[in-house]
Amino acid sequence: MSDVAIVTTDLFGKASLRRFKTIGPLPVRGVHVRIQSLTEREKSNWESETIAKKGDGLRVDKLRDANRRLLQLCLVDEDGNRFVTDAMRTEMGEWDSADTAFLYDECSRHCGINKADLEGLVKNSEGTTVVG
Repeated sequence: MSDVAIVTTDLFGKASLRRFKTIGPLPVRGVHVRIQSLTEREKSNWESETIAKKGDGLRVDKLRDANRRLLQLCLVDEDGNRFVTDAMRTEMGEWDSADTAFLYDECSRHCGINKADLEGLVKNSEGTTVVG
């Protein structure tokens, strides 16, 4: 027998707690922010939002703000509540890209999203119509 503890079905089926992390400072704004992990459902929904609902192809409008949508899901206040509204997400499009790139890299790493997964999502959609 191994000394490694094996999870029981009771523990395996239970939802895990969210993980939180303070990151920063942002390269331009110089502030620290708090991020949270995503559930598997939230991560899958975020990924699938780039694909058209009827499988018609990639959604260009969703690809354009995919990074900002991830930030909207991950950025939280000190109490762990999401605070980025849709209007704020739109405003992020005018932020310095050094800050948004820093935030995206940290959030994606914290949530287990890697570039290869996203490239695979796009590659598997190649040859399909791009929906505008």
